[in-house]
Amino acid sequence: MSTILVPTDFSKNATAALRYAIRLSKQMKAELIVFHCSHISAYALSAAATEEQMSLLLREDESNKMEKLQEEVTKAYKYLEIDKIPATTRCVVAYTPMLIEKTLEIAKDNNVELIVMGTHGASGITKFFFGSNTSIMISKSDIPVLAIPANYKFTVLENIVFASDLEKLSSELNKLIPFAQATKSKINVLYLDYGIDGDNSKVLKATESIKKAAYKKIKLDTQKANIETSLVDQVKKYISKNKPQCLVMFTRERSLWDRLFLKGSKTEDMSTSLSIPLLSYKKV
Repeated sequence: MSTILVPTDFSKNATAALRYAIRLSKQMKAELIVFHCSHISAYALSAAATEEQMSLLLREDESNKMEKLQEEVTKAYKYLEIDKIPATTRCVVAYTPMLIEKTLEIAKDNNVELIVMGTHGASGITKFFFGSNTSIMISKSDIPVLAIPANYKFTVLENIVFASDLEKLSSELNKLIPFAQATKSKINVLYLDYGIDGDNSKVLKATESIKKAAYKKIKLDTQKANIETSLVDQVKKYISKNKPQCLVMFTRERSLWDRLFLKGSKTEDMSTSLSIPLLSYKKV
C-alpha cells in the first residue's frame, strides 16, 4: 500500500483520524493525501447575481479552506512532534455537496489504497454501523476503510485480528496481506465456532489456505463460541485478552455472520465495543 487518503471536516474526531493517518503513513512509508470537501450553503450562493460572482465565491471559499486545511495539517504534525511536513503529504480541497462521491473520485484519481476516517463521539461505533459518513463510505467504497474510534491513541501496528467466517478466507487474505506486509503485522484469523462446521471441513480448508498464503505471519485461532453471548462481546473479550492494534472484518449484505455480529447488542454496548481501529473490506 503506497497511498492513504484521510478526509477531514476539521472536527475533533477527524483531527484524531488525521493524526493516526500521519503515524500510519510513516509506518507504512506511504504517501498521505489530506482531503477537505468544501461546501457553501445555498443561502450564501444566492447572494451571487451572476455566474462570474458565483465562481468567485467558490474560488474564495476553496482558497480559504485550503489555508485552513494546511494549518490543520501543520498543527497535526506539530502535535506529533514532527517539525517538517514530508513532501509525501499533500492537501486537496474540492467543492461539492457530494462528500462521499467526491472522496471516492479523489481516491480513484490518486490510486489510493486505504481511506482513514474517524467515527463520531461517544456513540461512534453505533453511528459507524448505522448511518454515519463512515458507514456510507464503507458501503460504497471498493477501497478498504479504516475507522478510528474517538480518542484512540495511535499504537504501532504489530498484531491484527481478522474476525472471519472462513467462507472465502483465501481470497480475503489476498486482500488483507498487502496491508499486513506494509505494516509488518501478524495476522490472527479469529474463527468463533458455533458448531455449524460439523465435519471440521471449514477449519481444515482454512488451515490449508493459510499454509499456501504468500505471507507467513498468519495464524488461525479457533475458539468455541457461546450462542448466549453476542459475537460483539466475544470479539471484545478476545481483543481485551490478546491486545491487537486493529480489527479486520469483511462486510456484505446481512449474512449469517453479520446477523450474529449485531444480534443481542444494545446500542450502548455497541458504542463501546470496539476500542481499536476497525479495518473494513468489501466481501468478495
